[in-house]
Amino acid sequence: MSPCEQALTLVNDPDWAGDGSPMMVRFVAGQSIPLTWIDVATYCPGRFGEGVLRDAQTKAQLSSLAERLGGVAPTVTPARLDGVTSAVAGTDVLDAMAVAEDRAGFALEVLAARGRTDGATLTLSDMHKTAGQQLVSLADGSWGAGSGNSGESGESDSGSSSGSGTSSDDGDNGSTAASGSGNGTDNAGTHADPRKKVYDISQLLANPTTIADKASGQTVPTAAAIEMDCARAEIKAVTDADAQFDDTTLSILAALAAKHAYTAIQLGYPATDAALFE
Repeated sequence: MSPCEQALTLVNDPDWAGDGSPMMVRFVAGQSIPLTWIDVATYCPGRFGEGVLRDAQTKAQLSSLAERLGGVAPTVTPARLDGVTSAVAGTDVLDAMAVAEDRAGFALEVLAARGRTDGATLTLSDMHKTAGQQLVSLADGSWGAGSGNSGESGESDSGSSSGSGTSSDDGDNGSTAASGSGNGTDNAGTHADPRKKVYDISQLLANPTTIADKASGQTVPTAAAIEMDCARAEIKAVTDADAQFDDTTLSILAALAAKHAYTAIQLGYPATDAALFE
């Protein structure tokens, strides 16, 4: 089977997907499913967004099962790109993702300062801003040579579950690959930083506790909406791209977006198919 077919077979494990499976059986079978959805996002053309959102949805389901069974909820590393020194992706993709991160970071920072929005913290804001800076560095090829190849950046090594790569619990592949410009240096010094640093968040300020979510049509916690908007913007950046990705880059970008989607669910965004899938 192709890597895509392998991943789709694994996410449809009857012990996990079957409604009649005992809770403990589902919990054990489900441990590998989030990473496998990242494989779906990576290897199955046209299913990037599905893989990202299913990863987050599965983590939420496992967390609920863990709470009921007294087990351990899925571990999620910081939503940053620590250790990723280059990426095979178009500059426009990395720029769009950097803007999404920066916008979310700014919104959370302002709302945290006002103190009326549950889940809006300076820590979460800083995480978004760090990821935005890392994406800009990847886009312009200016990532420091001493950054190293280790760290917690995303969620899946290339092909972690389908057997076509190495696996990790929740850590992205930190290995070096060619940059979007071809060799990691072509854009250095010429790439314009796309981040505005300040954005119009009047709607968020007017609705600091809950807000109407355009994608789902539901009223959701404001901080959750910010996180999900960031995840959806990053999904769109990838799915609208004309340039090609390599598998490692695609899995890293999928994991980054998936973490924002999972954070949104943790903050109160509904984890139902009706809310997640337009």
